[in-house]
Amino acid sequence: MTADSLLKALREEGRIVIVGASLAGLRTAEQLREEGFTGSLTLIGDEPHEPYDRPPLSKQVLIGRALPEDTALPRRRAIDAQWRLGVAAIGLDRRRVRLADGEDVEYDRLLIATGVRSRPWPHETEAALDGMCVLRTREDTARLDRLLSRRPSRVLMAPVSPARRSPRPAGNAAGSWVVSIGEDQQGEQDERAELDPEHRWFSFGWARGVNFARNWRSPG
Repeated sequence: MTADSLLKALREEGRIVIVGASLAGLRTAEQLREEGFTGSLTLIGDEPHEPYDRPPLSKQVLIGRALPEDTALPRRRAIDAQWRLGVAAIGLDRRRVRLADGEDVEYDRLLIATGVRSRPWPHETEAALDGMCVLRTREDTARLDRLLSRRPSRVLMAPVSPARRSPRPAGNAAGSWVVSIGEDQQGEQDERAELDPEHRWFSFGWARGVNFARNWRSPG
């Protein structure tokens, strides 16, 4: 077969697998269909949800202005794909993606679009303590909301950005929040606070009992 005929066969009957069922994976799948790919398309994701937007989880969702299911990413077009959700891809073997549940997914072309993960607390034993959490997924947001519903007297956030200035989390804590700021971030935030009233989140925090621990870094 010629190169053109091989490409035509792939476009019409090929099997493309995308590992990573989030924004990059979804947009790639849409673009493949847009450009005429009519073969088998499979998206694999370790979360049980179809692609959703993550930034609102720490903002609108956490302050109660949106529900987790409201964060689903808009579809630009139908993609006619097979979804393998809630199971991680753990390896490759001769044009097969091995899944954590023991199954294999065959492919002719493979795209890795898994993105990044939250940086965990550096000490494993401490990371397992009750009350420690990261914030990246819908499940993380639900867990954080449950923790805040206990009205803790102290909460440590590391690191933090201007977006972390919502009134509801501070209101859920019975006492002061302790907010940590990495040394490499402090100068930028101070400058923004001076130049732009919309970023005066230091004043916003102090008015709600927030203590800022500057130049603090997590161990490890």
